[in-house]
Amino acid sequence: MHVLLGKKQIVLAALVAALGLAVFVNWYYAGTDTEIFPEGGITPDNGISVEAPDGEAQYVGNTDNGEYFASVKLQRDAAHASAIEELQTVLTSAGEESDAAVSTAKAIEEISNVIKMETDIESLVTGKTGNECVAVISENSVEIVVPSAALNDTNVLTISDVVTEVCAGKYENIKISGAVG
Repeated sequence: MHVLLGKKQIVLAALVAALGLAVFVNWYYAGTDTEIFPEGGITPDNGISVEAPDGEAQYVGNTDNGEYFASVKLQRDAAHASAIEELQTVLTSAGEESDAAVSTAKAIEEISNVIKMETDIESLVTGKTGNECVAVISENSVEIVVPSAALNDTNVLTISDVVTEVCAGKYENIKISGAVG
């Protein structure tokens, strides 16, 4: 029994030595040239003050003042209007009872439903989270863009619930991302 105990100790010591060697090799090849600041460092022109005392709150410059959201909504609304206008042109040129007229009317109704869902999602997310957002519904996904500062677990869960409720589970993929300011 004394010999068996000795073998276990030798195996244990070999495993500990192998683990220590693996940690050393990982540390050695990982390198120690990690930069604390990203490219460009801290400069006064990028909105970060280097003179603020430690522990004191400081403004770091939020360039997202709503212009991004307004321009995306404007572009999206123009694309929707253009699509509906083209479909209405096809609808007026087609006969009232033709298959083209029926499918075009369905397409117009579908676009109208998507526009309503996008507007409802944006209104509810803004109301529930207090942050502006843009909702874009495509073939089988819904993309929501909010300010990067608003991306936290609570808001993501709230946004997911709003999308699921408004869309009644029609869309498989819900993507929530932050706007880069």
